[in-house]
Amino acid sequence: METNISKVSLLWVIIMVGFAMHMLTDMLPAFWGANIAMPDATGEAPSGMMMFMIGMAFFVPMCGLLCMNYRKCKAMRVVNFVLATVMMLFNLFHATELLTEFNPVQLLIHPVMAAIGIFLFIYSLRLMKQKE
Repeated sequence: METNISKVSLLWVIIMVGFAMHMLTDMLPAFWGANIAMPDATGEAPSGMMMFMIGMAFFVPMCGLLCMNYRKCKAMRVVNFVLATVMMLFNLFHATELLTEFNPVQLLIHPVMAAIGIFLFIYSLRLMKQKE
C-alpha cells in the first residue's frame, strides 16, 4: 500500500508542476517580444476562468495531497479517487485542444499531462480498493 501512496502523492506533485510548465510555455514568447495576449482580449481578466484554472492547477491537486496524509480514513481515499477522476478527465479534454489549435510547444506538455492523469486515476483506484 505504501508504494501506491507514494506514487499517488508524486503524481499529484507532477500535475502541479505540469500546470506551472504549461503556463510558463504560454508566456515564454513574451521574452522575445511576441504579443502573447489573446486576439480578442479586452484587458479584463475573466475571474470565473481564473478561479477555475486556479482550482484545477492548485486547489484540486493540493486537496489530493492532503487526502494522502489522511489516507487511513476510507472517505479520504474515496475523495482522492474522485479528485483523480476529475483531473484525468480535465487533462484528457484539455489535451484535445491540440486537435483544434495545434501548438508545437504544448505538444510536449498535453500528452504527458493526459498520461499522468490516467496513471493518477489507476493508482488512486487501487489505493481506494485496498483494505488496511
